[in-house]
Amino acid sequence: MEPGILAWLGFGWWSLGSTIQWASAALGRSPRAIPAIRHQVRDFSIVAPMAGAEDATADYVEVLRRLAEDGAEVLICVAHADDAAVAPTKKLWPEAPILVGSADTFNPKMNNVRKGLEAASRDVVALCDAGILLRADELTRAAAPLAAGAGLVLALKAADAPGSFAAEIERAYIDGHQAKFLFAADRLGLAVASGGVTILTRDTLQRIGNWRGFNRWIADDYSVVRSVRELGLTTCLGAVMPRLPLGARSWSTVWRRQVRWARTRLRLPVWPLVLWEPAIGWAATGAAGAGALVCSGANDAVVVIALVLHTAAWLLAEKWFMTGRGLPFGPRAATAALAREALAPVLIANALSSRAIDWRGTDLGGQWRGRRASGEGSPGNTVPGKST
Repeated sequence: MEPGILAWLGFGWWSLGSTIQWASAALGRSPRAIPAIRHQVRDFSIVAPMAGAEDATADYVEVLRRLAEDGAEVLICVAHADDAAVAPTKKLWPEAPILVGSADTFNPKMNNVRKGLEAASRDVVALCDAGILLRADELTRAAAPLAAGAGLVLALKAADAPGSFAAEIERAYIDGHQAKFLFAADRLGLAVASGGVTILTRDTLQRIGNWRGFNRWIADDYSVVRSVRELGLTTCLGAVMPRLPLGARSWSTVWRRQVRWARTRLRLPVWPLVLWEPAIGWAATGAAGAGALVCSGANDAVVVIALVLHTAAWLLAEKWFMTGRGLPFGPRAATAALAREALAPVLIANALSSRAIDWRGTDLGGQWRGRRASGEGSPGNTVPGKST
């Protein structure tokens, strides 16, 4: 049977998705060369927000303590003096410098972080996501592009040590999916943003309005990248990927986090890419290829073999990327990657079903809409930070 237009469309769709998968792996797998390291640990202020006892893990507090012993200024931020992170932190590190206080802008994370950014006194400021195990040598290597002229460096986190299959799926989202596309886009010179460790000089921080530069859009990481680029400075991803141990996580926690991130990106100028992702994923492109074969008159055996080869090639591309970045990718990771891909249409449908964005009990989406509806331009008031 001669292939008709539907068959050619299906083959084209499959070819496009497969090409993007392999091209992104090729672009993203090789770390950039690290420029000469000019900053030492004592040049850094580390702003480390915590909220709840789960953020104050023994490994994380120990990493922060060691950075302080190496000469960094560590500023742990909590919103309230009775936050559950305070007691375990003080138990593990009695002299821990903890700043207490909360602003009242739409973003609860930045409400907590503001006092730390304002208090930072060193030449370089690093805003660190809770739980990331950042060693002193990783910090100085990650910041190296600043000395070469970059205005901001983002060190993407590498999810590690999943203690459940749900956590393994979250690792597949963080390492195999998000990191791959972000590194590929960064290699092409595009502005990218994500969580991890945000590093910039204190001078640049002041030029973007300090914490205000993080609060211009609903996502603070996207906002600070835009703010720095509008100064005419470049931003880039660092070659270093500090570890984020996941431990045992429930499926509901993992799913809520992915839905929250998808809904957040839908409210940014990059929203078309969010809608595009499921269309070029393993499931959609595989279905398109299988449909093209059926329309061409292929029998069931040929279709099944083609789907097996499609799956193997897809996973091989992801393994190739992960290996290049020094990230493990075994059978369990491969299974998690397929589960992630199969859930892509469900994730985008869930993200589109509501405008609510839950962030630790706060509707970030509702707060953002309220700010825009009121025409809020001022940063809001703050409860002065104090040290405990």
